[in-house]
Amino acid sequence: MKLIHTADWHLCSPMECRLSEDKAKMRRTELLSRFADMVTWAEDNDVDAVLLCGDLSDDGMLPYHVQDYLLSCMADAAPIRFFLIAGNHDRISDRTIGGCFTRGRTEIPANLTIFGEEWSSAALSPDTVIYGRSLTAAEHSPDLPVMASDKYNIVMLHGEISESSSVLGGEGENIPLTALRGKNIDYLALGHEHTFRHKKLDARGTWCYPGCPEGRGFDECGQKGFVVLTLDGTHCTGASFVPFAKRTLHNLRLDVTDLEDCIYASEQALGVLVRDIPAADLVRVTLCGEQASEQGSDIGYLSHRLRERFFHAELRDERTVSEPSVSEGDVSLRGAFVRAVASLDLSEDEKNAVLRCGLAALGGRIDETLPREEDVT
Repeated sequence: MKLIHTADWHLCSPMECRLSEDKAKMRRTELLSRFADMVTWAEDNDVDAVLLCGDLSDDGMLPYHVQDYLLSCMADAAPIRFFLIAGNHDRISDRTIGGCFTRGRTEIPANLTIFGEEWSSAALSPDTVIYGRSLTAAEHSPDLPVMASDKYNIVMLHGEISESSSVLGGEGENIPLTALRGKNIDYLALGHEHTFRHKKLDARGTWCYPGCPEGRGFDECGQKGFVVLTLDGTHCTGASFVPFAKRTLHNLRLDVTDLEDCIYASEQALGVLVRDIPAADLVRVTLCGEQASEQGSDIGYLSHRLRERFFHAELRDERTVSEPSVSEGDVSLRGAFVRAVASLDLSEDEKNAVLRCGLAALGGRIDETLPREEDVT
């Protein structure tokens, strides 16, 4: 028997913080179609069930056309069974089912089980039982009964694991591991964290976050996908992470300290840094290290070259400027500017930023290192 464990799809997320309106729309469409691709993968790989561990939506109830699309994907994939709990981004109310589907508007397919605010269970097979509960902002007692020791027991929850809390839910979306140990849990299927983690729960079971299926910002870099759980009767024979994202995000740093102070050297180093990254991905590169103030790379040119290579690219500048040598008798405008900046009541980082911009302007270069409005909002 095979199961997919996935969570934190955040469908209909705006994704407009960095992307253009057209590219943000493209990413939202890609994310929705990727759900259908996952269902197709499940059919092609003989998966028996899909565990949807919360935050299927980004801001509560999904638009009607998205609800119809998802429910049709699931219904058409029978006999695969789907199990859903609400996450903290899904809004539990008397109008919703699972925090994201409209109650009563659309018929829920027979192969979809939605766990409510109280513990409930469903038998996946004679040997396997799935328990689930959608947590709310209120704090609850864990009150999970001891499960049958002769079954493979899976528990679905969405929240942040804690070794100190003794309650479920609440503002911190607490999941108290101490209260779940010794309950004959074999696999604690979690949602909420956007990075894959899989560790021991107790002598018998493990807990796992599959991470989000697609990175949406540069705080969600690296491989994203889902977890495939393989069972043989009451024994787990494997729990493996499957990379499945259409696009990967990369947050890189390039130290320019030892580079020759010319645009060509910086461009070549940048090319080496990103040469193995697919063009479909999203990339952020931060320039760091020390560079002579009299010269320096053309940020606008390098940004342009980077954007040519990828679906989306950003170049940031965190270089420090080595102070140019200015003699006592230097009466040039550049020397006067450097001495004036040195006398200002600013931090070293602030002085470096002023020097970089000012010397670029005095040298006739258009400086593009100042933060744009979108960088500070």
